[in-house]
Amino acid sequence: MEISEDSAQTADVFGKLIELIRTLRSENGCPWDRKQTPKIFHPYILEEYHELVQAINRGAASEIIDEMGDLIFLVVFVGYMFEQEGLTSVKEIVGGVIEKMLRRHPHVFSDAKVIDAQDVVDNWRKIKATEENIRQRESLLDGIPRSLPALNRAQKLSARAARVGFDWTGPQEVFGKIEEELNELKQAIASGSTRGIREELGDVLFVIVNAARHMNISSEAALNETSDKFERRFRHIETSLQSLGKTLEQAGLKEMDALWDDAKAQEINSRL
Repeated sequence: MEISEDSAQTADVFGKLIELIRTLRSENGCPWDRKQTPKIFHPYILEEYHELVQAINRGAASEIIDEMGDLIFLVVFVGYMFEQEGLTSVKEIVGGVIEKMLRRHPHVFSDAKVIDAQDVVDNWRKIKATEENIRQRESLLDGIPRSLPALNRAQKLSARAARVGFDWTGPQEVFGKIEEELNELKQAIASGSTRGIREELGDVLFVIVNAARHMNISSEAALNETSDKFERRFRHIETSLQSLGKTLEQAGLKEMDALWDDAKAQEINSRL
């Protein structure tokens, strides 16, 4: 691969980022940065990741740039902490991912032929399966982090199992399972067992995630969109009541429901 002028400038900026982190972690650097360890640092990465996703969904370029910069900084910061512990180096980390991407894109960097995007995915999985870290896995489900958002993790677990045929044949079968699990949840509620209710509710959620998967829908994205919709409509209730000189506590459920329906109607009309 040829190194363009832009690539050289990017490499220079990346080097400056490493030097910045090295200074922050030095004896004369920042006390807070010096006391961080990889094990206690992950909450910051998760927080910045979700802030980046939110910025992308909003589509604001300046916000995306800012949040992406924060996430890149934190990831490189963790890499440098591992370098200080003597476990690896930032150079080795970046070099490793470059080598991995070259290997997994033989249709770009070698003479392999692909027909379409699905063909790329199929080849990716075959190549990935030959790699040492993957070959050492004991279970088909290994490699799916427990730290993933619950809906995302559930969808990935079931999708991985589906690769070997452990799956429903289609959405209609899943819908039947949803009804079955709902009945079991009702029975648990009738029994008054807190543990049973929690377990059956989890089963209902898991099956609904599978219904989403069978319809090629991300359950995580779908729920986020619905949460956004709820927030928009509830904020409409708040602002409408404020314009009337009322608080939420002063309004009754009937009035709030009417304002909710008004927000819903406005959204529908805006799409027409």
